[in-house]
Amino acid sequence: MSSEMFKLEDRLKHHFCLQPTAEEMITELVRNFGTLRSTQFPLLIYQSSPKFRDEMNPRFGLLRGKQFLMNDLYSFDVDEKAAKDTYKIVCQTYERIFRHHLKLENLFIVEANPGAMGGSISHEYQLPNSCAEDKVYLCKKCSTAYKFEVGSEAKTDCIACKSSDSLAVVDTVEVGHTFQLGDKYSSVFNATMSDNKTPYYMCCFGIGVTRTVAASIDVLSTSQNAMRLPESISPFKLAVILPNSDSHPNTLFVNSFIHELDQLPTLRNEILVDDRLDKSIGRKLAEMNQLGVPHILVAPGKKYVDFCEPPRLEYYRAIPKSDQLLSEGLVSHSQIFQIAHML
Repeated sequence: MSSEMFKLEDRLKHHFCLQPTAEEMITELVRNFGTLRSTQFPLLIYQSSPKFRDEMNPRFGLLRGKQFLMNDLYSFDVDEKAAKDTYKIVCQTYERIFRHHLKLENLFIVEANPGAMGGSISHEYQLPNSCAEDKVYLCKKCSTAYKFEVGSEAKTDCIACKSSDSLAVVDTVEVGHTFQLGDKYSSVFNATMSDNKTPYYMCCFGIGVTRTVAASIDVLSTSQNAMRLPESISPFKLAVILPNSDSHPNTLFVNSFIHELDQLPTLRNEILVDDRLDKSIGRKLAEMNQLGVPHILVAPGKKYVDFCEPPRLEYYRAIPKSDQLLSEGLVSHSQIFQIAHML
């Protein structure tokens, strides 16, 4: 990794580097913990921090940059079997994060070469992406995915279902990577068990946070007119669009309950109120569609209001893989709170 490492020198001619990864730092930290009890294993240490790599060809915005945010997890176990068990559990957790929490169903998990990180086994987590930072083979019959290795002989047959001429190449981008490191780092940094000085067995896991955001937008959006994000990472869960008049009856209606709505556990600090006076309701709605807010309430700005009718708001939902908002019709005060409890 030396060619991708940012290096610098201070005024005293001391040499430094910007962290591209943290295996060395975390292993040294664990070594300095002292004696660990058996009940403390597996020891799991995680962080979310900026990483820096002097990429030869940074491109595609957040998909490949010289600075990016990653969530890293490092595990330490007393033997190889325990380390493999930990690896399996965390890999299953990663799959749940992508498939169920982020609802990115087109996830490919492929065995990959550990490369400079070392170790015996690694797996990449890939999402379809036309930028083609990576590629995978996908079986058209059983949906098994394999890593596409540049320069290797092309594959056509699927080993899993034993079918021939069934593999298609899919353009992808990597959003996560997991490694079984063994004792590559623990033996070098003397991170060992106190009783017999056996090095800990390590695994490491990483999710590219900024890259996942960008890749999710590419997977779920269909045009530049609207951005789609997984609801769990959208900037707000709910947008409320007000008429461009502070004294409009529907503005007063929303102001009467918006604080109570914001206090709900599902919506605390998750509401964006668009009270701009210089934009039409149509323009505000289009901009909320571009922001990727999944749920939108619109207070009608019609000039004449029938005070004999209970006020209602228009409810819209942003649909993944569509640039159109789905209208769910007019909703009353009680219906608004019913919706809010389900978000």
